[in-house]
Amino acid sequence: METPAESKRIVRFAEFEFDLRAGELRTNGHHVILPEKPFQILAALLERPGEMVTRDELAKRLWPAGTFVDFNLGLNKAVNRLRDVLDDSAEQPRFIETVPKRGYRFVAQTIEDGPANSPKTFTDLKDSDDRSRGSAASGAPAADQQYAASSSVAAANTQSRWKAAVLMAVTLAITMAAVYTVHTWRTRNRTPDIEKIQVTKVTDSGKVGLVAISPDGRYVCYSLRERTGSGLWLHHVATHSDIRILPADAIAFDGLSFSPDGSYIYYVKADKNDPGFKYLYVTPVLGGPSRLLVKDIDSPVSFSPDGRKFVYTRGLPIPNNIEIRIANVDGSGNHLLATLENRHPGFEPGAAWSPDGRLIAVSSILYGKSFFTLSIITVSDGNVRELYSSPRAIGRPLWLPQGDVLLLVMEDQNGRGQLWTISYPNANVRRVTNDLTDFRTRADLTHDAKTMAAVANQIVANVWEAPAGHLDEARQITSIALPLFTINDSPDGHLLAAGQDGALWSMRSDGSQRVPFTDVANADQPTPCGQYVVFTASRPVTTDVLRVDSDGTNPTRLVSGDLASWSLVCSPDGKNVFYLDLRAPHTILRVPIEGGKPVKIAEVLGVFMVGRMSISPNGERLAYPYEEYTPAPILKLAIIPSEGGPPDKVLTAPGGAYAYGSLLWSPDGKGLQYILTENGASNIWEQGLGGGKPQQLTTFSSGQIFDMHWSLDRRRLLLSRGEVSSDVVQLSNLR
Repeated sequence: METPAESKRIVRFAEFEFDLRAGELRTNGHHVILPEKPFQILAALLERPGEMVTRDELAKRLWPAGTFVDFNLGLNKAVNRLRDVLDDSAEQPRFIETVPKRGYRFVAQTIEDGPANSPKTFTDLKDSDDRSRGSAASGAPAADQQYAASSSVAAANTQSRWKAAVLMAVTLAITMAAVYTVHTWRTRNRTPDIEKIQVTKVTDSGKVGLVAISPDGRYVCYSLRERTGSGLWLHHVATHSDIRILPADAIAFDGLSFSPDGSYIYYVKADKNDPGFKYLYVTPVLGGPSRLLVKDIDSPVSFSPDGRKFVYTRGLPIPNNIEIRIANVDGSGNHLLATLENRHPGFEPGAAWSPDGRLIAVSSILYGKSFFTLSIITVSDGNVRELYSSPRAIGRPLWLPQGDVLLLVMEDQNGRGQLWTISYPNANVRRVTNDLTDFRTRADLTHDAKTMAAVANQIVANVWEAPAGHLDEARQITSIALPLFTINDSPDGHLLAAGQDGALWSMRSDGSQRVPFTDVANADQPTPCGQYVVFTASRPVTTDVLRVDSDGTNPTRLVSGDLASWSLVCSPDGKNVFYLDLRAPHTILRVPIEGGKPVKIAEVLGVFMVGRMSISPNGERLAYPYEEYTPAPILKLAIIPSEGGPPDKVLTAPGGAYAYGSLLWSPDGKGLQYILTENGASNIWEQGLGGGKPQQLTTFSSGQIFDMHWSLDRRRLLLSRGEVSSDVVQLSNLR
């Protein structure tokens, strides 16, 4: 028996279309991934639009009897996920209104299609309404008018033609259904089957960066972080033996690919003075001299079917575009194929050339909108069209041999990288894996697509504290499974942390009694500001700046719109919030903590800000990192007046200081402190404003520092610190 929602089959509201039978949510013709519990919540609300659905009703629908979970927390998280997908908010609801402590109500206007109706466009619905209004105005039903206008002879002649037409339609429908069934059967037999996949761990160091697999599956190449830097290693699958083919002297690698014949490795290596600038080299598989092919490249290469050319991407921070470029295998003939406009140059997992050579697939993220897209580019004319989009990260696409399915790593609702397939050209999405593994977005396939090499992550990040003046005496104060990546003080003496789950957490100053701070989803950068706390909250189309009371209540949006707001700092008097507008050119703005119109402070020097900014203890100056490309790539630190104006001072920083949480003013205001990772360990260094050599403040021999902030009283440094363990896994029997 059908539920009331299923009887409607398709419900439309605003720009969305909810298909109960297919279990799909679509927007502007694109499929949107909606996890099971948010799906059930939306279905329940659409069964009774305009009416309150109680929390108890939703809990019973989401969890069967006998389930032992925290229903309130689970329901809050599921509703937040749903609002995130719908680009909705609790403060100003477009769709889902909260009835405090009781339930939720769907408040938008809906349009329903019953099971007997075929899906209609909004134009169809409008035309139907117009015809109904016209018939009513004439005083007779439309069917009666048509009958009166036709003769009995015409009706008799028409009847036989209708019978033939109906017979032809039925025959065509049966044929199409058979073709679809065969196509579906063939597609499913070509795509991976989770029950047959065999997973083998290739490395056990926990320090792998990137991976590539040879077309014949005999070799796996991977980058490995060692004490002196990152090097390249080659793994022979049959003998399980490994040899180093490049010394461990690189800052980082950003792309690995085997040549089509498996004889060469094409690798992308970062500049030592500026990790944001990279070069493409080629070297023999078994070791030998490397040759420079391309300067300024931001992704691994993918080869054409004939092996004569490769495609890669290049990010342009200004004007926030990504170029799709093609070159011959020796680097000659380098030319632009297409440009993806308004894309974030910091996310370029790579392009993929289709087996027939006609198409190129590439994933990217819309600049300032926290929305990922998978685009298809026609090689013959550079035409770009969007195949699929998602609020979750879409990794490097990999074509299966028939050229009608793409296999890739894509994040699920928990932020874990899992394997998915997306068909071409219909964009049917199918999940392949569903476990606790977290794959990185750059996987690689053999030529026959039977074997994949990927990097699987395990992240540990806990809160540490260190007394001022004795930072080498840091100690760990939390020990939890959930990685906590950002940490800060709060006005009421508690600590605030942002977790990998996108939630903000509050805990006592000693790290105990961790509880949710707010129910706002996808939150980050908690920052104390007077009696308030400000933080960012990402939605599919923007990143907002929100203000809440010190206990996490009364959320108020300070900054919103078609932009991404980032790098929050508060003035010492608690009256203003500084933030970065990521639209080109990057711009520093200031907004009053009580709300108001943002004021422009300065445009960022160089190409773009590459870390976060920090405000001096007296509130008079701001500091931020940026890049210079001429005469050579280099990382610099700019110091500007907080009221705006040209820089007071510009300092040179080591290239390894390129990190998100890597810049703070010293408590006395006489230096800048940053995180520098060397020999596999992150430590804190201080650069005096008067120049001279930087001074190392901590002596960690291992581990990474993800974030750091001084407490409000400047007596202790709060750190997010841990390990990213990453190893190569091989997935066999994919087909």
